[in-house]
Order: sequence, then C-alpha cells, then structure tokens
Amino acid sequence: MTSRKLQSVSGISPALFSTLCEIYTSDNPKVDLEKLDTSDIPVLLRILRNTHRHYLEATIVAIHDNVHRMTQMCSPENSAVINRFFDDYELDIKTHIHFEEKVVFKYIEGLLKGERDSRFSVDMLREMHDDAEDKLTDFKNIVMSHLPDSDTSDARYEVLVGILNVEDAIRRHTVIEEKVLMPLAELLEKGHTKAQANPEEKDSQDILSEREKEIVKEVARGLTNKEIADKLFISVFTVTTHRKNITQKLGIKTIAGLTVYALMNGLISQTDIEL
Repeated sequence: MTSRKLQSVSGISPALFSTLCEIYTSDNPKVDLEKLDTSDIPVLLRILRNTHRHYLEATIVAIHDNVHRMTQMCSPENSAVINRFFDDYELDIKTHIHFEEKVVFKYIEGLLKGERDSRFSVDMLREMHDDAEDKLTDFKNIVMSHLPDSDTSDARYEVLVGILNVEDAIRRHTVIEEKVLMPLAELLEKGHTKAQANPEEKDSQDILSEREKEIVKEVARGLTNKEIADKLFISVFTVTTHRKNITQKLGIKTIAGLTVYALMNGLISQTDIEL
C-alpha cells in the first residue's frame, strides 16, 4: 500500500497515517503506540479487510494463473504436485483470512461496542493466529531451485515476482496486526483508550504479557522452544513469535540475559535454574 492510497482512506488520523507509512516504507519500523488510541481501530480494520480482499481477488489469483502456466512444460507428475502444493497454500491463506475476519476482527469490533466474548482474549487470539508465510516461502524456494529449466521461464519469473511481493505485503500486514491492532485491542480489554507511559512507576516485568512471562520462565529454566511449546500446549511458531516480541520489549536476546532478567524480577528463583 502506498502513501497515496493511505491518504485516500477516509477518517485516518495523522498519527495512524504516519505509523502506517513507517511500516510500509521501513524494513525495521518503529511503532510508537502512545501516538495512537482505540479510535484508530475502525480505520485499521477497514484497511486490513481491503488488503484481504486484494489478496483474494487479485494477487493470489494472478499467481495461481502463472503457476499453472509455469507447470505446463513439467512432467504430469511434477505438474500435479506443484499445482496441488500451491492450491493447498491458497486454501491456507483463505482459512487464515477467514479466521481473522470472522474471529479476530469480530472480537475486536465487539470490544468497540463494549461487548466482550468471554470465549476469547487478545492473548488467546495471538496464540491461535497462525503464520501465513512459511508455505509460500517454501514454494518460492522450490520454484527457484528445484524446477527444471523450460520454455515457461517467463511464467516462472512472474510467479517469483508475485511471491516476493506477497511475502513483503504479508510481513507488513502482520506488523500492523501484531504491533498496532492487537495492542490497541488490548487497551480496549483493559478499559483504556490510550497507552500510558510512566516508566518511573511501572515495574519492568509489567511490560510483558502473562504468556510472555511464562515463556521467559521456561527459557530461564533451560527448556528449548519445542519443550516450551509442548509444556504450554502451543505451537513452536507461537513460542518463537513470543520470544521475538520479548526481545523487542526488553532488548535482551540471550538465554543468559533472560535468566538474569527472570531472577531480578522474581519470575524464577535460583533453585529453578537447571545447571
């Protein structure tokens, strides 16, 4: 999405406009949540829904057509396998979008109306939110490295360009959801309209969600991502996502550093640490 398209979105606040421009133009965007408030959520949802519609009605359709054109010169067996792989990805992305629209967005719209669905929470929806990018990346690598050369190289080029564009769009789409939409929805859950910054009075461990604190505890105890996932009944991808968020919030990357943090903030005791 370009800045010109963003400017055409009715009702977008200057703060949200500048935040989205930062996300769409930077490979490492800095999101200042304190500039935004929950009144930005309806516009965000409209932008995300429009993006979903563009994926389904234009982008994925174009890649689908080029994939089938690309595989015409493959053997029947390879053609069937490749087409089925991409068809499965199409189904995955449709399922992913359906979940966002019918569960995540609906829950947040309920919060805007003062209605909370007791079956869900923002933290729970974060964990249920799967990754739409991994299978597409695998498909790109197959197209780049494991297909024989053929007369359909132009179709292969169009497929790769389409995949690279979608990868970038999905990555930025995910940043908007994880760094802007979900934190604002969390404010709604807590009855706030705006993020409050008061570092002198705020305990550093309050920066983390309850699930993130659980992850830090288990990392400090020496568990691997797989072991943490099994223990907490979540996916390895969810653990990895939480750890990335923890690193961004705390500025601490290493296991040793997280262990010190956990000890200093009373998340674990010395006896909890595996030697």
